[in-house]
Amino acid sequence: MFFWFCIVLCALAGCFVTTRDVMTGEPREVAVNGTRVVNAARFAVVEFNKANAEDVFAYKLSNISSAKIQVVAGINYILEVKISRTMCKTSVTTDGEPCIYHSEPKELQCHFIVTEVPWEDSRALTQNKCRLHNNCK
Repeated sequence: MFFWFCIVLCALAGCFVTTRDVMTGEPREVAVNGTRVVNAARFAVVEFNKANAEDVFAYKLSNISSAKIQVVAGINYILEVKISRTMCKTSVTTDGEPCIYHSEPKELQCHFIVTEVPWEDSRALTQNKCRLHNNCK
């Protein structure tokens, strides 16, 4: 069983690694517009909205400024993103994508880590640190 786990892990790591200099466990920069990165960022925002129930309005992804992956006992997506408040209520939305931005802007700069274990079909927001974005009132 452990042998197959190692084979799967190496195969998954091969999808991301393009140079010989990257070591397992070492975070590596990846394109911010890659499908897996964008999906991880959207998942993080949905989870952020669920955890941020005290805020009346939901947030949606505005920008991914940095993305790294780290192959551990799964894959960590280490993301620096900007999210913006929308007109949608937190209590009625699970995905902020169809929502329009709020007329009174509020932007947060967030550091998210999404941990994915593909062979267990699991994904979790394992780190969530947000602060008010500097350009906001």
